[in-house]
Amino acid sequence: MDTSLAAQLETVLRKAAGEGTALASMTVDYASDAGADGLEPKGWIERATRSLVFAQGELRRPDGALAASASAVFRRAGD
Repeated sequence: MDTSLAAQLETVLRKAAGEGTALASMTVDYASDAGADGLEPKGWIERATRSLVFAQGELRRPDGALAASASAVFRRAGD
């Protein structure tokens, strides 16, 4: 897969936030500038309110080194 680190992180964050959410903001921190292939994605929810979901995510290389991390805020549908 030849997808940018930011695009991969957005995908994993959207999955963590769940259906019916819309991305409001996302910040990406890059740890290295090597390729974007073969990375292990992980996403989780830090906090959720009635109207917002705060998610975190990371991409790790096969050796466990951090490639990039991100935080995002999602709005729940109807809010």
